[in-house]
Amino acid sequence: GFIMNLTDDYDSDKLSTEFLKNNNVLAVTYSREGGDQFREIVGSLNYIVLVIIICAGALAFVVLYNLANINIEERIREIATIKVLGFYDREVSSYIHRESVVSALMGMLAGLALGVPFLKFIIKTAEVDAVMFNPQMQPSSFIYAGALTMLFTLVVNWAMHFRLKKVDMVSSLKSVE
Repeated sequence: GFIMNLTDDYDSDKLSTEFLKNNNVLAVTYSREGGDQFREIVGSLNYIVLVIIICAGALAFVVLYNLANINIEERIREIATIKVLGFYDREVSSYIHRESVVSALMGMLAGLALGVPFLKFIIKTAEVDAVMFNPQMQPSSFIYAGALTMLFTLVVNWAMHFRLKKVDMVSSLKSVE
């Protein structure tokens, strides 16, 4: 193999043709073209990562919404009872939302702890000889993940506040037994 440094004014097609006329030359590659291909691949990966982040966010929102909805549905008589006892809508909401925030914090911490080995596994699996990835995580990644989790939790809590306002106080007097 030979390596050559060329000036910017060379004609790559003409140079390749000249080299390939020689029967001892099998191929000619230019590092500049390889760099361009690499940047194109990495750019495509950025779009894939963005799609994965959006899908993960949508999944997180759906899971948090369903958990909050199930929690309210299971405790509808309890919620109606505390409304009968004179709790204001805001107090009822904060009573329920505190639990969802604590659950989200516990889930977030577990997810962040399990995410590191999962990331290392994915990087090790996705690596090929031509492209290797850096398995180091930036502290900002943890901050963004936690902030997005809490943002989704707050949005779900905001949506559930209106659901809690509609709880009928008369339902606490009904017995299902």
